[in-house]
Amino acid sequence: MVRRITEAIDRGDLDGALAIANPPPEFEFVLSGLLIPDLMAVQRGPEGLRRAAEVFWGEFDDPRIEVHELIDAGDQVFVSATFWGRGKQSGAETSWDTWGVWTVLDGRLVRFQGFTDRDPALEAAG
Repeated sequence: MVRRITEAIDRGDLDGALAIANPPPEFEFVLSGLLIPDLMAVQRGPEGLRRAAEVFWGEFDDPRIEVHELIDAGDQVFVSATFWGRGKQSGAETSWDTWGVWTVLDGRLVRFQGFTDRDPALEAAG
């Protein structure tokens, strides 16, 4: 499910990603240490997941995600990925590695937590 969501977001198909995730109203999108001003607060519900994706992708031309690793940890999925893009304002090409933990409950994504370092993400995934 996490791979399919990532692929949908990579294609720019936010509606498809939301359909796969089927996030409940209490869904939480939490960034730990990722300094994206418009996403500093916890984003909630399906609209929070959409807003997070739109804010993030809205900053880049030709954004892409490359997933390196997915680890099934029971109710959680650890993901290691690289994001690529060209800044809309600067035109500069950039890439950065990220790590995250998706929490799954009854076949629905109920939480995403993003990290700037691998070890804290692995710890959060258990």
